[in-house]
Amino acid sequence: MEWIAHLAHAGTLLIVNSMLAAVSSALFFAIRLTGRKAKHTDGLLLLGLSYATFAAGFGALVLPAGLPAHATALSLIGNLTIDAATVLELCAVNAYLRRPLIQPWILVSVALIGAAEIYCLHSGGENLRVMVVFGCTLRGLLTVATGMALWRHADPTARTAARFTAAFHFLWALMLLLRIAWWSIHPLADTSFDPTSKFGLLARMVLTSIITPGFLWMLARKMNAELIRHASQDALTGVANRRVMWEKGESATQEARGRHSPIAVLMIDVDNFKSINDRLGHATGDQVLVAIADTLARHIRSPDVLARVGGEEFMVLIPQGEESVVRDIAERLRRMVERQDILASSGTAVACTVSIGYCISGGAQIEWQKLVGIADQALYAAKRGGRNRVTGTIVA
Repeated sequence: MEWIAHLAHAGTLLIVNSMLAAVSSALFFAIRLTGRKAKHTDGLLLLGLSYATFAAGFGALVLPAGLPAHATALSLIGNLTIDAATVLELCAVNAYLRRPLIQPWILVSVALIGAAEIYCLHSGGENLRVMVVFGCTLRGLLTVATGMALWRHADPTARTAARFTAAFHFLWALMLLLRIAWWSIHPLADTSFDPTSKFGLLARMVLTSIITPGFLWMLARKMNAELIRHASQDALTGVANRRVMWEKGESATQEARGRHSPIAVLMIDVDNFKSINDRLGHATGDQVLVAIADTLARHIRSPDVLARVGGEEFMVLIPQGEESVVRDIAERLRRMVERQDILASSGTAVACTVSIGYCISGGAQIEWQKLVGIADQALYAAKRGGRNRVTGTIVA
């Protein structure tokens, strides 16, 4: 590490680290301000604060060169500020991942390490060996905890980016360990000068340049997943939306036609839904739709597709739609909804029924749009027949 100390100027490295951290902070704040209604805004805010604190800490370490009379105090403030920034980064990652901000064992460990450092400095005076060993241990523990949170708890959509970012947190922890190791194997080193500081600053400069894009990559993956989800799911119930159903339906119809196999569609409508809204309010109506969608989703087969295609109207695509199977599925869904008691937030129990119309195309020779239209006519027949019943049509 000594040769690195001769190649770089500490003040320049501190300034560059401070500027990189400030730019990273500005990026996180800007993303947070432009997406206030998006998820993970607390994590973005804390990330912005964390890197702003890093910038302030590195900036404070530059000041002793111009204010030598206050060098000791400024150095202590700068290092404590960087420690605080490391704590904030862990909290930010946990907030982003929707976990507790900081685990009790980490809090206790950090407090004990900090107390031990203060005791050693108070009893033995300023000593770089003590400051480096305790400071790097504290930051290393927090950095490993941050990396583990990213590695283990990110959801699948952002897992690759999260693990990339975690890997560089582990690398930064390794850099801190190397500084501790240098002081451990040089027991006679001059404790008034730290030859490992420039190595640490160079490593931090490189890692900040990589870790920040890693966080931005995570955010981009998450936002892309959110866009895809909004484009493919019904916002209220979480089941597929009309666009997805039409895409899958047209594709399934062509495939069934090529196999000369049957295909079927169920049209499902909640009976007397308008009266539920009128009597109990739209919030209760929404609860009813969510509960019914959940019941339908739990009782359809794996290859079948459920979608909400209208206000209180659902559709089920059955790609392999033999008559006996389709009728059994429709009756089972009707019975499950009929037996379901939905408890509204007001405490009112709401009982609902559904009417179901289906159409089976034996050889899938009709177009998707016509298949849906015939199933819709069967649904209206079920409504006219008294509701809470299944009516179907079979075509060639």
